[in-house]
Parts: sequence; structure tokens; C-alpha cells
Amino acid sequence: MTKNWKLIAAGNGLRVPEGELEKVAPSLNALEAAFRPLVATIPLEIEPAIILSEAAVDPQ
Repeated sequence: MTKNWKLIAAGNGLRVPEGELEKVAPSLNALEAAFRPLVATIPLEIEPAIILSEAAVDPQ
């Protein structure tokens, strides 16, 4: 399944210039394909669950 990188960028508040995501999308898709199988090898007890405060996320 190909990810919608434009939607992901927008959802994370990234302002990527028009057309730039189309240029890097093939590389992002290749990275996703390479790393996705490795996720299954991470034991659940090692997977970090980090919760950041609102100030850490948006330090205006």
C-alpha cells in the first residue's frame, strides 16, 4: 500500500512546497518498503512509547 505522503506531511504540520513531495515520494516509498518488514522484528517490550508534553511539541 502506497502512503499518501502529501497527507502525512500536512497532518504533521509540514509546509512542503508544491511538487517537492512528488520528487521525493519514490525514495520515501523505497524506505518504507525496506523498513516495514523490520518493524515486525521489534519485540513489543522494546518498542518505545514516548509521550511528549504539548510544550515539547509546540514550543511557541
